[in-house]
Amino acid sequence: MKKCKSCQTNIDDKAKKCPNCKTDQRNWFVRHKILTSILAIIVLVIIGSALGSSKDSKNGSTATGGSSNSQAKTYRFNERADKQTKDVEIVAGESGTVDGRKLTVVSVERKASLGAYQDAPSGKIYVVASVTIENTSDKTQTYNVFDFRIQTASGQVIDPTIMGDNSLNSGDLVKGGKVSGNVTFEAPVETASQYIIYKPNSAISDRVIVEVKQ
Repeated sequence: MKKCKSCQTNIDDKAKKCPNCKTDQRNWFVRHKILTSILAIIVLVIIGSALGSSKDSKNGSTATGGSSNSQAKTYRFNERADKQTKDVEIVAGESGTVDGRKLTVVSVERKASLGAYQDAPSGKIYVVASVTIENTSDKTQTYNVFDFRIQTASGQVIDPTIMGDNSLNSGDLVKGGKVSGNVTFEAPVETASQYIIYKPNSAISDRVIVEVKQ
């Protein structure tokens, strides 16, 4: 038994109306099903709009943040041409990691000759980089002497010379594997710095840039 909402008469629990005063015992939502449905739709629309606005706001701030980070990047070799935001800039004796490969430049030498019978042509000099590459990723990585190029002060980008000391050669490195060797360029004699470019994956823009001081 329950009491009538209006006259407090004891009535059956399942009674929809009080037999005494005829007051409807159902709650407001049951008595107004159409209005309840309309209100539910309105609430859902408001919630959906709020969530959408929050997502748009978050995306907008992320894009702005990315742009700011790009604009805020500073370069170690500021005078270098062809600067890219993902460049890792180092000098001899330092290391830089790109695409799961850690490049350590042990030394960079400028030589007029590679031996008794191999002098550099007039106006040229040999740039010999002694390097070590280590696979820091979980998958097998390739290495190749032709992943290296040199950018001259005059704007040329030159591949390693075929006749030089290119003992690095090419091959694969398993996880944790290392390889060491030399990469040799026949570059013009210039007074400004040149830059060795290491780009092991042509599909992405990540590079290590090594300054060659004159």
